[in-house]
Amino acid sequence: MSKSTLLLLFLSGLLTALSPVYAQQTDNPNPDKAKVYFMRVSGTGALVNFKYFHGNHYLGKFSGPNYFVYEVEPGEHLFWVTSENRDFIEATLEGGKTYFIEVRPTIGGVKAAVKVLPIDPADTKRMKLVNRMILKKQPMVFDDAKVAEDRESMDFFIQNGLEKYTSDKSKGKTVAQLTSIHAID
Repeated sequence: MSKSTLLLLFLSGLLTALSPVYAQQTDNPNPDKAKVYFMRVSGTGALVNFKYFHGNHYLGKFSGPNYFVYEVEPGEHLFWVTSENRDFIEATLEGGKTYFIEVRPTIGGVKAAVKVLPIDPADTKRMKLVNRMILKKQPMVFDDAKVAEDRESMDFFIQNGLEKYTSDKSKGKTVAQLTSIHAID
């Protein structure tokens, strides 16, 4: 074998080894579920806990840059996140697909506020941050006992949050959308 052929094989192997790993880690082999990644990639407001919800279901909370993965039935869903404010995203999800939601800290009056945004897989800048986070950290896994304990005091909070969503919608406020254009097969 010539030196140039060996060099070509070596470089090909190196490029394969260095290619983004997130595709392997984020694939969704279950055709009956959609996989949603909630990504908090910014360190802004790192000490402030954000609380995560799926409709009227409390999922958990965490602070600082991190992420968690949530599997859900395909179809229409409402996700929302709270801090000083509440922000909502409506999702139309397909089974066997993976989606990414950026949970972005913003400037608040007293503490960090929150904005939820769909991440477009074609947005190489955002996906680079996603990839870096996934390669660097394991996903958050919420402590079931702590979530159950927090959930006991959430009924009024959830009711209030969903009333805010309904009120915002009735006033014509735009809500972020997570759809098939944001999916990764």
